[in-house]
Amino acid sequence: METGGPYPPESDILLPLEVAGLRFRNPFVVGSGPTVKTPEMIREIERCGWGAASVKLSIDPAYLSLPPRYRWFRKERYHVFTAETRLTPEESLRLVGEGRRAVRDLVLLANFAYAGPEGEEGWVRIARKFEAAGAHALELNLCCPNMSFNVQASGGRAAALSGASVGADAGAVSGIVRAVARAVRIPVFAKLTPEGGRVALVARACFEAGAAAAGTTGNRLGIPEFDVRHPERSVHPLQDEPALCCFSGPWLKPLALRDVYEIRRAVGPGPCVLGAGGVETWTDAVQMMMCGADLVQVCTATMIRGFGILGGLVGGIRKFLEETGRTSCRDVRDLVVRHVRGADGLHVRPGHARVDPGKCTGCGLCVKIGHCRALAVREKKAAVDPAACTGCGTCTDVCPAGAITLVLREEAR
Repeated sequence: METGGPYPPESDILLPLEVAGLRFRNPFVVGSGPTVKTPEMIREIERCGWGAASVKLSIDPAYLSLPPRYRWFRKERYHVFTAETRLTPEESLRLVGEGRRAVRDLVLLANFAYAGPEGEEGWVRIARKFEAAGAHALELNLCCPNMSFNVQASGGRAAALSGASVGADAGAVSGIVRAVARAVRIPVFAKLTPEGGRVALVARACFEAGAAAAGTTGNRLGIPEFDVRHPERSVHPLQDEPALCCFSGPWLKPLALRDVYEIRRAVGPGPCVLGAGGVETWTDAVQMMMCGADLVQVCTATMIRGFGILGGLVGGIRKFLEETGRTSCRDVRDLVVRHVRGADGLHVRPGHARVDPGKCTGCGLCVKIGHCRALAVREKKAAVDPAACTGCGTCTDVCPAGAITLVLREEAR
C-alpha cells in the first residue's frame, strides 16, 4: 500500500479546522470501509495528507462477516457490495492502537457497532475500550444498511438489531449517544442512516444527547442492474444468489446533499455536521460544505482511485477560495442552506424557448418530447410557438447542438 517518498508539503494539504477540540489538517476524512483496515493503510492515508480516517467497522458480537463481494458499475457510476468482512472488536482495537503509534497528525476515528443483548451498556463497554486504545474520537455506526436492515428488508428476521435498523429510531439513538458521551472523555460522533427518512430529526436528538458531531452515510440498499434472461443469478462473481446490495458512489451525491442540508436546517449553524456520499472531486466537496458539512467523508473514491486524490481535493478548494476572495472552508459552509426555498416559495417567471437557426441541425429530437406541443421542424430547422410554450426547459437539455435557450416573455422584461 505504501508508495514511499516524503510527506507532501504542508502547504499542499492544509485547510485547517478545529472540531470538537480536535485539530484537522483539512476537512477530508477517509470514511470507514475497506481502505482503513490495516496499519499500512493508515500510514499511507497520513502520508497522502488526509485530515482524518475512520477505521473499518467492527461489530460486537461478530455479525454477518463473509469474504467481500464488490462490483463497480463503471457506466452507471455506482459501487455495490453484498458480503463484507467485518473486523472483530479485538482486531479493531489492535488496529486503532497500532494506527495511533504509526501516525503523526492524522485524526483517527473508531467506527463500531454493538448488536448484543446488553443494549446501551454494551455500547459503553466497547467505547471505553476504544478510548483506552487511543482513538481520537468515537464514530458510532448507526447507519450500515447491510446488517440487520438488509435481513429485514429481504424478508428475514434478524436476531439482533444493528446499524440502520437502530439508526432510524431517534429515541434509541439518543439513548446510545447519551450513555456513551457520559462514559468517555473523547468526542462522540454519530453516523446516521437516511433509510428511515428521518435523518435530520435523529441528528437533532443526537446533539441534544451530547454528540460532538453527527452526519449521514452515503450507503443505501438497492438492486443493481441484472440480466433479465437470468434473474436468478447474482451480479457478483463467486456468489450464487442475487441480493439487496449496499450502494455508494457518485450517483448518490444528490441524495447525500439533501441529507446534509436537512440536518443543517434542523440543527442550526452551531453543531458539526459530517457529509458523505458520492464525493469524488473538489467541486463535490464544496457542494457538501455549501449544504452544511464541516467534515467531508470519502470512501468509494478511495477504493477505486486510491488515497492520492486528496491533493486534487485540497488544491481545487484552495484555488476556489482564492478566486472567490474567501479564506477558509467555513466561509462557504451553508451558502446553499440559506438560499433554498420550498415549492410554496418559488418565483417562476414567464418565458418560452427560442431556437438559434445558425446552430440548429434539424435533427428533430426536440419534437419528440412527449409532453410538448410547441415545437416543430420546418424547412429542416426547429421552430417554437411561443404561445404554446410553457418554458419548462426540457428542449434545452435534449438539443445536442445547444441551439435552444429560454427567454423571458416580452411582458415580463
